[in-house]
Amino acid sequence: MLGRFTKCIALSLLLQGATLAPALLATPNACATAAPKAAAKPLPVWASKIKVPHRSWIPINKPREVLLCVHGLGFSSDSFDEFGRVMAANGFAVYAVDVRGFGAWLNKREGNVVDFDACLTDIESALKNIRKAYPGVPVFLVGESMGGAIAMRAASRYPALVDGLISSVPSSERYGGLTSKMHVGFRYLENKDKPMDVGTTVVEHATSNTALQKRMLADKSNRMELTPKELKQFNDFMKGNFDAAALIEKMPVLLLAGFKDKLVKPEGTIELFNGLSTNDKLLMVVGDGEHLLLEEEQLTPQLTQLLLVWIKNESRHPTPGVTAHE
Repeated sequence: MLGRFTKCIALSLLLQGATLAPALLATPNACATAAPKAAAKPLPVWASKIKVPHRSWIPINKPREVLLCVHGLGFSSDSFDEFGRVMAANGFAVYAVDVRGFGAWLNKREGNVVDFDACLTDIESALKNIRKAYPGVPVFLVGESMGGAIAMRAASRYPALVDGLISSVPSSERYGGLTSKMHVGFRYLENKDKPMDVGTTVVEHATSNTALQKRMLADKSNRMELTPKELKQFNDFMKGNFDAAALIEKMPVLLLAGFKDKLVKPEGTIELFNGLSTNDKLLMVVGDGEHLLLEEEQLTPQLTQLLLVWIKNESRHPTPGVTAHE
């Protein structure tokens, strides 16, 4: 057992190991899943109330914890499919929302452009409905890259609705950041609303796996073109990470970073970790990890087991001072 996490710890993880239990089946944009040859359970109350496009992976039995996931730039809730299946197989109810401007939002009249303020309101609404649907069950926010930053911001804004935070590579410190900002700046001056391709650069730096690169670029659920106006909003939002980290005072937090990440500098995540006010925090640096650790089928058995231990530990030993939920 890892025990109670009250100090800053860095772990280097290997990416090979045991086989996980079979995952449950997922239902897109709905809240009912079932194991093979088992009857589907009724939809939780949250499903009929949430207006945010989402996916869910629900265990047959009552979940011990609920995870609300937020995806990275360019992706959608679909990117958490493997993560959702694996965690549901281990007894967790998992929900993943589409961030405004991505996923199913692109097919709507409203919400088809990047809007972080509206996204945070969406997450607040989702958290409140989850609380009603699962009274007394701990709720953890999970996010990666842009989603990690959104999850951190939401945790700092709505601490009474969140029992713990898992944030993977939420830092704004990117390799070639200055060059990228200058390029976006020039395009912004030319035409701030003309879409520009960011997919190739993001994907090539996110993973060295060429097969995965091709799959990510070909995936119709991913959005790999953004306007300079949207990219500027993204950069401005990411700059607020340190303020959000400082506001998280008592909540248990797990930060993740890939040692071989070629998109976001691990040092930036470490700086954010040091900026967290809470003492109940843990940093895991995955030795062979690249940019994606949770999404796009990059979750490993070793990281899964560490997530399970950390979440269960924090659920059973709530941090003193964190709001108790009925």
